[in-house]
Amino acid sequence: MTVMPGSGPPAAFGFARDGDDGTAVMLWVGTADRPEAAAVLAAACGYTGGPASFRLGAAGFAAVRDRVAAWAWLPADGDVTVVFAGDLTDEPADRHVAALLAAVRGGRAEHPDGTTTLWRPVGPAELALIRDGGWRAFPPRLPDQPIFYPVLSEDYATAIARDWNVPAGGAGYVTRFRVATGHARRYPNREAGGADRLELWVPAAELDAFNAHITGPIEVVAEFTA
Repeated sequence: MTVMPGSGPPAAFGFARDGDDGTAVMLWVGTADRPEAAAVLAAACGYTGGPASFRLGAAGFAAVRDRVAAWAWLPADGDVTVVFAGDLTDEPADRHVAALLAAVRGGRAEHPDGTTTLWRPVGPAELALIRDGGWRAFPPRLPDQPIFYPVLSEDYATAIARDWNVPAGGAGYVTRFRVATGHARRYPNREAGGADRLELWVPAAELDAFNAHITGPIEVVAEFTA
């Protein structure tokens, strides 16, 4: 097994190509939950950390392409750039890193005051615990719930509250809240069945820290009943 240099895999990495207009276009994006894929690219490029990009070229890419199954669909003759972001709070080092960061944290409601708006669909039981907490924090996850899932759009939260929480618990609610942008950027976008269904995956062990970065009250913006 290949070992990543430093303390662990980069927060995000992938392949980019140059568009006809000079912009960088991401072909494939991976995050820290793919450490072996990151290690393959780090070894091929000599990557040691931080935001960075490396022109791999067609020959270099062909040499690594077949080592990871997720890359099999990529054209082997492409001249590509390998891009890394050590942390999602990194500032873009160049246009390739900017394209990578946009891919993993794009579509967010980030505000000039340093906060990001997120939404979370909840049922009656979770809403009661939020109310008991003074509308300032989300309750701890249950033992069989290793991930806390806020979502990036009200439409997606509405669909879950209406179509899942109502049948499961008799009612569904859409909550809206703001969290410090610097903290939200620790977590890459995750697709849950489509490009318009974006979530952040916050490990249950990190929920207390996430709650500590919530700014202002958690609000209920929609309610659905059977």
